[in-house]
Amino acid sequence: MFERIGALAIYVTDLKKAKSFYSEILGFEISADLNPNLSFLRSKSGHINIYIEGDKKQVLINNQTCRLSFFLQAEKSASETYACLKAAGVKLLQEAPEPVGDETACFQFEDPDGNIIEVSGKA
Repeated sequence: MFERIGALAIYVTDLKKAKSFYSEILGFEISADLNPNLSFLRSKSGHINIYIEGDKKQVLINNQTCRLSFFLQAEKSASETYACLKAAGVKLLQEAPEPVGDETACFQFEDPDGNIIEVSGKA
């Protein structure tokens, strides 16, 4: 029925703050600003598209709640990516990447609105 994900939708309270986080810290490129509350971003590889819509009400979530989640595949190892995000002051939800088998590790972090993002990569 479905072949791939066209874009990930991320709803935020402050679009300017979110665009800064996703572009300056996570390395996404802004591909289109459609209005003051809507932007599209693309990973440098071109394989991940993000739709960010601002001016939304924040809802508290945590890594124990039911939610839809996607794992982003890291360019570097999970440990290197974790260290980069930690150095940038990103709120990490684990003390270190957790091994999940098959020489893979994963971890979670939050964007400025508390949206949880999961990363997997080589251990």
